[in-house]
Amino acid sequence: MNRLMALVKREFWENKGAFRTTPLVIGGIYIVLTLMFLITFNHFDNEFQSLKELARWMSQTDVGLRSDIIYGANIAALPALFNIVLSFVVFFYLLGSLYDDRKDRSILFWKSLPASDTLTLGSKLLSAMVVAPVIFWVIYVLTYIVIMLIFSVVVLSLGENPWTLFLGIGSPFKAWSMLLLSYLAQSVWALPMYGWLMLVSSFAPRIPLLFAILPPVVVAVLQIWIEFLQTFTLKKNLFGVIGEWFANSPFISSVNTNGDDRPIATLGIPLTDTFGHEATVANIFDRLFSTHMLIGLAVAAVFLGTALWLRRRATES
Repeated sequence: MNRLMALVKREFWENKGAFRTTPLVIGGIYIVLTLMFLITFNHFDNEFQSLKELARWMSQTDVGLRSDIIYGANIAALPALFNIVLSFVVFFYLLGSLYDDRKDRSILFWKSLPASDTLTLGSKLLSAMVVAPVIFWVIYVLTYIVIMLIFSVVVLSLGENPWTLFLGIGSPFKAWSMLLLSYLAQSVWALPMYGWLMLVSSFAPRIPLLFAILPPVVVAVLQIWIEFLQTFTLKKNLFGVIGEWFANSPFISSVNTNGDDRPIATLGIPLTDTFGHEATVANIFDRLFSTHMLIGLAVAAVFLGTALWLRRRATES
């Protein structure tokens, strides 16, 4: 366990630009944009008169509706940029996880250390599944708190109570907990893709991105072509399987409205009815303990096992 944690720390320090600096930059952008908005608003609206009227109007609206809006913004709308960038960070990190030390010929050095290839692969997978999402989540929460403090100071200066207006409603701790659960659940759901990226990273001679994308595209196109020639119809193919897999993701992706026109956060893309898409703990665990997840774990095990086998036989050449 100590060796695994040491390897995870090594992964963090070697990739701290992606894991730590990137979300800090995003958080800084959010805060700077907030300040720019307030300064610009004040420039065109002397002494925030319109903002003061808006605050008064908000204080008279339905508390339940206001709470739902703030909760939806906290769980889906505001972290959207964090979510998108996190996906790219994890994707490219795993794509280079087993390729980079072969490229710079440092693989023999790492193999000479008292750590097995299994631990090495496990540390990289754990970094992608836990370390990166948790860091992004922590920095998002801190960013949200800073932005709320900025707005609280402005609202106080306008003579309104920020606690009753927005701070004391919206269930921030529930929203943050759901967001973190969504991040970790997505890491499990995405294991087939993570396994594929690490498999490609373990054997690609160069340009691993091409090897990661081209084979699935070729297989899917051939499926479509052959099936169309046989039946003149287009049924489910690899594109459809991957598309449905993304649509059923436990990742909180958007905010929609229910029958009462109240905003609700949604899991994945609500295009299928295989699972419920409302962002609830029950719907997240419904995905994680499903047949789809078992199949995904089996596929991930094949990919990761093959990547480990190739890693053990990798040399400088």
